[in-house]
Amino acid sequence: MRFIRFRACPLLRPSIRTPASIRLIGGFRMPGRTCAASPPGSPAGCPLSSSSFFRGLMPLWFKKKHRTLLRTGGHSDIGLVRSENQDAYGCFPEGASDAPPERLFIVADGMGGHTGGRQASRLAVATIPAVFFAHPELPPEDRLRRAFLEANARVYGQSRALDERTRPGTTCTALALSGGLLYTAHVGDSRAYRIREGRIDLLTTDHTLVEQLRRDGLLTPEEAQRHPRRNVLNRALGVHETIDVDVDGIGPPASDDRYLLCTDGLATLSEDELLEIVSSLPPQEACERLTALANERGGRDNATAVVVHFF
Repeated sequence: MRFIRFRACPLLRPSIRTPASIRLIGGFRMPGRTCAASPPGSPAGCPLSSSSFFRGLMPLWFKKKHRTLLRTGGHSDIGLVRSENQDAYGCFPEGASDAPPERLFIVADGMGGHTGGRQASRLAVATIPAVFFAHPELPPEDRLRRAFLEANARVYGQSRALDERTRPGTTCTALALSGGLLYTAHVGDSRAYRIREGRIDLLTTDHTLVEQLRRDGLLTPEEAQRHPRRNVLNRALGVHETIDVDVDGIGPPASDDRYLLCTDGLATLSEDELLEIVSSLPPQEACERLTALANERGGRDNATAVVVHFF
């Protein structure tokens, strides 16, 4: 993956709390669930006042009101050509036994020589949920933006000593569920799709040179698809000190909606193929089938998929 000049925006450096637990998810070390705010109470042995009692019930009411049932799957494959898998992914909070009111799903595609790209993607996937879940008082859009800006700062700081020509970075695409509504956050050319009632819709815009030329009317869609520089990014996490992040609210999920997050290793698959596989298989099987099909088409890149099925 190659990279060119970025646009800039002011850098925000939020304070974050490190997750208390780390465990392996899909072969990657990812943070566990961060601390949630406890309901207000009183010192041990002291009765609750009526106001404290009702304040304590509010988080429980909120969780029940916005509880959403879903199934998830995720899979990453090194492919048949690359010597290292620089993709990463995560589903948070991982290992939850109930239906938490907030969920976060992420895919990232690292770039850079040696192990830099691998480290960049994993650092982004570890940082974003830590920041997102640490600020429940903020609107979800603000929390996602803070999380991506902090990930950018951390990846940039980690690689600052490297030669700028080989500075590592990573794409990143996230889907968040909060308060019964869905939000996307996005930098790079990893993608988010929604599959609803037999139709597939792309929810993100590729931050690539060729996509910008197509949007400006300088290339047709057919020319863009064949362009030799179609993989050249014009935005990614960690390459520059500042970064623009696309954050969008996409409304509530409908029953039987499916959402696909994927890296560009699945670029050899058509939207019709994505629709058929994700619609017809359980989430984990769908992810494994998508990456296997990418390998059948040559496996020239790492391929990663996360599928979320609401029901």
